[in-house]
Amino acid sequence: MRNFIFYLEYLTARLLAGALRLLPYRWLPKLANTAEFCFRAARPYRRLVRANIRAAMPELAPPEIERISRESLRNMFRNFLEFVWMNGDPERVARCCYPPPEIRAMLRRHVDAGRRIIFINPHLGSWEASGLMIPMYADMEMVAIAKPVKNPYINRLLNSGGREKVRGLRIIFSRGAAREAIKQMKQGAHLGTLIDQNTRVRDGGEFLDFFGLPVASSVSPAVLKRYCDAHGIPSVIIFGATLRRPDGILHPVCVELPRPFEEYPDDRAVIQEMMKISESYIRRYPEQYLWLYKRFQHIPPDCPEELRKRYPYYAKVPSPNFFRKIRKRD
Repeated sequence: MRNFIFYLEYLTARLLAGALRLLPYRWLPKLANTAEFCFRAARPYRRLVRANIRAAMPELAPPEIERISRESLRNMFRNFLEFVWMNGDPERVARCCYPPPEIRAMLRRHVDAGRRIIFINPHLGSWEASGLMIPMYADMEMVAIAKPVKNPYINRLLNSGGREKVRGLRIIFSRGAAREAIKQMKQGAHLGTLIDQNTRVRDGGEFLDFFGLPVASSVSPAVLKRYCDAHGIPSVIIFGATLRRPDGILHPVCVELPRPFEEYPDDRAVIQEMMKISESYIRRYPEQYLWLYKRFQHIPPDCPEELRKRYPYYAKVPSPNFFRKIRKRD
C-alpha cells in the first residue's frame, strides 16, 4: 500500500512538473507570489519563519520581520519552480543564471592548477542553481551531497532525473557521503555541500556560532580538506552562494578563506570562519535565506540562561543520544 501511494505521488509530481515546464519563464515569479499568498494560511509555518528571523536578528522591528518573512517564502517557491522549469536543461540554466567573468576566472584558476574545490553553500539565494550552473560554466566535474527524499520515485525524479542532466554533475546521498566524496575527489571531481544543516555531535557535528547563537554544524568539509592535504590531493575550500539580483537573474558569489588553511588551529575554526562569511551574506540578503528550517533546534547543555532566551520556541537541549558516540569514547 505504501509503495502504491508513493507511486501516485510520483505520477502527480511528474504531471505538475510537465505542466510547469510548458509555461514561459516570465510566469514563474507570478506563480511564486501566488504560492506565498496561499501559504499565509499555514500559520505554524509562518510562525516558524518569523521566530527564526527574530532569533537571528532580534534588533529588527516587527514590520521588517514580516517583510523578510514574505519575501523569503516567495524566494523559496521561485527557486523550486525554477529548478523544475530548468530540470537540467543547459539552455534554460543559461536563461536563469549568469556567472560573472571574475567568478569563472577564479574557478578556472583552481581547476587548471589541479585543485579540487570543496564548495560550502548555505540555503541562500538559489542553492539548487549553484549545483546546476557551476559545473556547466566552469567546465568541471562536481558531486553534490543531498539528502534523499523518502519517496524513492520522486527521489530519482529530482536527482538522477533532474540535477544529473547537467553535464559534469553527480548526486551522492548523505548516508556514506564521506567515503564516496573521497573516492570522487581522488578521481578529480569537485564537491558541493551545504553548511547550514543540523548535525548531531555523534555524527561529527560541533556547536558553532551563528548569529550569536550556538548551532550544531558539520565540520566535515574541513575534515575532508585535511584528508586531501595528508594524501597529496590539491584542494581548496570556497564559500559559494547564488544570489538573485534586481533583474531576477541568478549570479554566483565565491569567497575563499581569508587566511591559508594551515593557519587555522583546527577544523572547528575553519568552519566557523565559513559560517561568519555565510552570516555576512545572509544579513545583506535576509529575504533570500531559507528561514523555513529549524536551524536553531539544539541548545547546548552548558548554554548560559540569558542566551537560551534568544532561541526560538521549538529549540530544546538535545537528549544524551545526540552526543552518544562522543561519550562512548570518554
